[in-house]
Amino acid sequence: MTLMKLELLKKRTLLETIPFNVEEIEFKSSRGLAKHPYYRLQCADWVNILPVTAGNKALLIRQPRAGVLGPVLEVPGGMVDPGEKDVTMAAVRELEEETGYTSQRILPLGSFNPNPAIMTNRCHFFLALGCYLNPDRKHFPDAEEFIEVVETDVTDLEQMVRFGEINHSLAALCIMLAAKYVQISKSSPDIAKSAGTGGGGGR
Repeated sequence: MTLMKLELLKKRTLLETIPFNVEEIEFKSSRGLAKHPYYRLQCADWVNILPVTAGNKALLIRQPRAGVLGPVLEVPGGMVDPGEKDVTMAAVRELEEETGYTSQRILPLGSFNPNPAIMTNRCHFFLALGCYLNPDRKHFPDAEEFIEVVETDVTDLEQMVRFGEINHSLAALCIMLAAKYVQISKSSPDIAKSAGTGGGGGR
């Protein structure tokens, strides 16, 4: 099967907002010109992090979300800021900004497009091990952010996802990706030792 490539012919920004821009685009494929314009969200890349302490506690956050007009339990994360070329460092910043914690070791878990039908960006997922409160904290939530840090046993995470206590899809994916390195269920095999919590950072 021949892969269908799309060639962008024209785009214009219809709306500029803080989290994304709405673009109208026209393109052609191997079948010819698209019959109507398409619309997409032009977004910065995101990072999501599952932080785990040396005591095997997961650090989640609860904050109000405009989409559902209510509180959502999720993993820390946010946008990669303009000028941030290293997404690992963006993850470290967001972790400290939203929780006050930093990490002894950051493991990359993967990078995915949240919805390639309408979005241009990617979300980069990380596992942060050996997390501890940063005594020299420099990053704090934005003034309009209201964040509650929620500590829970790592082995409760899978059940929290399956029963909808954690129903943010990106947070759920981050947790499931981390299952290779940490035991997210009481019935899972103990594989936490494979990742280790020793010093040294990096991807």
